[in-house]
Amino acid sequence: MSTISTSDAFDGFAEDLLAERTARPLIIVGASKVDQLLFEILNLHLLPKLAKGQDQDELLEGDTPLATFSARIKMCYRLGLIDKKLCTALDKLRKLRNPSAHWIAFDITKSPMRELVADLHQHIASRHSFRLTKQRYFDGTQFNEIEELQCVLLTLCVLLEAIRKKTTTTVGNKIALSIAAR
Repeated sequence: MSTISTSDAFDGFAEDLLAERTARPLIIVGASKVDQLLFEILNLHLLPKLAKGQDQDELLEGDTPLATFSARIKMCYRLGLIDKKLCTALDKLRKLRNPSAHWIAFDITKSPMRELVADLHQHIASRHSFRLTKQRYFDGTQFNEIEELQCVLLTLCVLLEAIRKKTTTTVGNKIALSIAAR
C-alpha cells in the first residue's frame, strides 16, 4: 500500500493519461495537470484573493504575475511548498512542454527533445514516489518509452496532488500585519 493517496478524480485523470499512447499529447496533458495543481496549491496557500466572487484572481489568473507555468513553479519553490529538486524537474517539464505545444515537427526520439526527456526522467526516477507510481499503475514491470514518460508525468502529478492535499492557507506574517494595521 502506497503512502501517497489519490482521489477518484485523480484516478480518472491517471486512467486518461495512461490511455494516451503518443508523446505530444501526453506531455501537453501532463503539463496542463501539473500547472493546474500548482495553481490549486498557490490558491490554497495564499491569503484569499481581493477580487470578488467569480472574478479572476488578480495574481493567479489571466494576464497576471502568477498566471504562467514558469511563475507558478518558481513561486511554489520560493514559498517552500516544493523542494529544489522538484522545482528543477517541473522546470524540465515546462521546457519540454513548450516545444511539444508549439513546434510542428516534434519528436521525443530526436535531439534536443530526447535529452530533455532523459533529463526529466533522471530527476524523477530516483524518487521513492516514482517507484510507488510504477508499482501502482504499471505493476512494477519493465516499460517502454511511452510508459516511462507516463510514469514520470504521473509521479509529478501524484507528488503535487499530495502537496495540494496538505496545503493550508497562510495566516500571514503576524508582526507585519500588526504594523500594517496601525
